[in-house]
Amino acid sequence: MTRPMLVAILAAMICPPLHAQQMTVDQLRNLLTAQKTAHKSDGDIAGKVAAVELTEQLSPPTLNKMEAALQPGSKTIEALDLQADVSSFLDPPPAELPAKPPPDAADREQMLRKAIEFAAITMRRMPDFFATRTTSSFDDRPLQISLGGWYPEHRNLHPAGTFTQQITYRDGHEVSDQGTATDVSAPKPHASPDGLTTTGEFGPVLATAITDALKGQMTFSHWEQTPAGTTAVFHFQIPQDASHYPVNFCWIEAPRLNSYRHINDMADAQLNCYKGTPAYHGSISIDPATGTVLRIAIESELPHSGRLARADILVQYGTVEIGGRLYTCPVRGVALTLIRFPPTEVAPARTMLCLNNATFSNYHLFASTVRVTPAR
Repeated sequence: MTRPMLVAILAAMICPPLHAQQMTVDQLRNLLTAQKTAHKSDGDIAGKVAAVELTEQLSPPTLNKMEAALQPGSKTIEALDLQADVSSFLDPPPAELPAKPPPDAADREQMLRKAIEFAAITMRRMPDFFATRTTSSFDDRPLQISLGGWYPEHRNLHPAGTFTQQITYRDGHEVSDQGTATDVSAPKPHASPDGLTTTGEFGPVLATAITDALKGQMTFSHWEQTPAGTTAVFHFQIPQDASHYPVNFCWIEAPRLNSYRHINDMADAQLNCYKGTPAYHGSISIDPATGTVLRIAIESELPHSGRLARADILVQYGTVEIGGRLYTCPVRGVALTLIRFPPTEVAPARTMLCLNNATFSNYHLFASTVRVTPAR
């Protein structure tokens, strides 16, 4: 079985991080209301939203209600969508959770057993098919060089490109084909998004996390109300000695700059990589009746002294039709990357955040036909 892998290549010309203001979802709603009441522009409101660091998950139902009630502009909607993606690794506010007692030990064991069967058996009984992965990429790198040439102005997350890739699933394994890029602002040097990209959504990522969790720690956390119904959410904690989850990450770093070198001179760039199986933690959402896994989030616990500060992925599963039958497959994914860079002679310590939002669509049965013609 192919193991999940995290892969990335990104440029290191970045800038100091914003000092985000931490807020709950209710506080974010109050901020939006106050900004709308004050008749602030769409751009101003979007800037306020982008500078927030949520301490709770902005769930899709809450996001939809917020947008319906406040009718924000297009820029604010994009900023809210990004906040929902970044906060998707967190638990929702307690007020949004169903008032339902936790399952007893027997029910918990049964749910986990069914989830193991789903990951190990059901996902491997999928037919051969192909689908389209469309990734919308965002990062906070500067949009232009400052007048001094050394200290680019910091930006919030902004679109960096849209990338399309065909995914082929054959004989129980995922096969990725190189995709194409559609840039929204400037030409891309390669046809894949910056930051983390993932493989293994069609089974291996689930099997690895659940197998590791059996040797680590998995506990019931809470119930959540979703469009698919009430789901059971378990938290897991995997120590490094039990981890089989590989993180393979590479980025390009410019050489140390001096007064004669421009900030984007990459002639002497060197390649840096992180490869390992770090400890990780996360959550898994399970349909309590069937054991179907509806969502999994993984947050790697990386060395504090390393350049790679954050490498998180989330996969959401849903029902799709393939060849006239219904299957549970990935429908959405989120990947977050945060890179640290030490100070140089001309720039202070800095970071770069990259977010990739992937959607899976156009599922089609992969089949071939044979035509037999009579001999003449």
